Amino acid sequence: MEWVSGNVYIRPQNLVEKGSKVDGHTHHFDHTTIIFKGSVHVRAVYPDGRVRERDFYAPSHFLVLKEVEHEITALEDGTIFWCVYSHRNPQGDVILENSGWGDAYV
Repeated sequence: MEWVSGNVYIRPQNLVEKGSKVDGHTHHFDHTTIIFKGSVHVRAVYPDGRVRERDFYAPSHFLVLKEVEHEITALEDGTIFWCVYSHRNPQGDVILENSGWGDAYV
């Protein structure tokens, strides 16, 4: 499920069991992840190969930088978080409405 709210795109995530994870992936733009319930372990691999790992506990948030591969693992059952993006056009500009350009949300 994904939501559009004004100039923001929201992707809710529910990791039902401890150890469940969102496999490593990257995005074209920075985005915020908000932890509402539970906790997560984040492993980030930067383009230069540097690795950074950190745990986050609800309520909290973290910034995912563009082109940084990140993997998110639940540290407890019932973990809920949302990934929150700005709408963008193909030029990368933040815009007020969804342009339909899918790569803005990858």
